[in-house]
Amino acid sequence: MFLGRPNLRLRHEIRRLFKSGRTHRGRLVHVRVCRSKASATLISIRRQFGNAVKRNKARRRIRDICRSHAWLNPRGRLVLITVSDRATPATFVDYQQDLTAAFSALDTP
Repeated sequence: MFLGRPNLRLRHEIRRLFKSGRTHRGRLVHVRVCRSKASATLISIRRQFGNAVKRNKARRRIRDICRSHAWLNPRGRLVLITVSDRATPATFVDYQQDLTAAFSALDTP
């Protein structure tokens, strides 16, 4: 199975996301959205956020929120969720409120 081509296509879509996507900066997360053939939700957490356990915990929480709310994971859109470094002590409810505010501000159905 050749994985090079899908990765190249996704890279192209990510470049387009940064060029023409809409952005919402929340207290804990920054969300970028653009229309795309590659329907995906990407989660980015910097190493300065904390050790691997803290980064994985935040990633699991955000992934769970996106799974439980179908409208947070729209079809035909590429979504990049970047977690802020100061979100380390945030709870599940904090992430949920911030993501809900971001997607309602971006008018993403």
